[in-house]
Amino acid sequence: MLSAFLSVFCVFAGCGPSEPEKVIGTVAISVTHAGKPVTEGSVSMIEIGSSKSAYGTLNETGNITIENVEVGNYTVSILPPPLPPADPSQPSVPMKKYLNIPDKFRSETTSPLTAEVKEGANEFQFELK
Repeated sequence: MLSAFLSVFCVFAGCGPSEPEKVIGTVAISVTHAGKPVTEGSVSMIEIGSSKSAYGTLNETGNITIENVEVGNYTVSILPPPLPPADPSQPSVPMKKYLNIPDKFRSETTSPLTAEVKEGANEFQFELK
């Protein structure tokens, strides 16, 4: 009887293995091309070997801060801004070429950029060449 009570109590009280608390960091990233800030686009971080990710948009100084990023090793890619939705009532606008974001940095499979996120504050500077 006592063991049955304890079993039921543990189920409702949360005894047993629990999910470990995630260790997180804050990531500050600066992106430049030819020494000038990349002011349009976004940064995508995908943890190597998992599906964890972090994402954010670059500001007018080529910087971004992403909070609550789980600790780990990430592949970093820099993406141009998304295309605006097409408006059939308007003439088509030529697609802007973002020469300051070379193609190899636009995909997690080709980007050579990596970041090891540790607990606390992390700073990374990426010069796109």
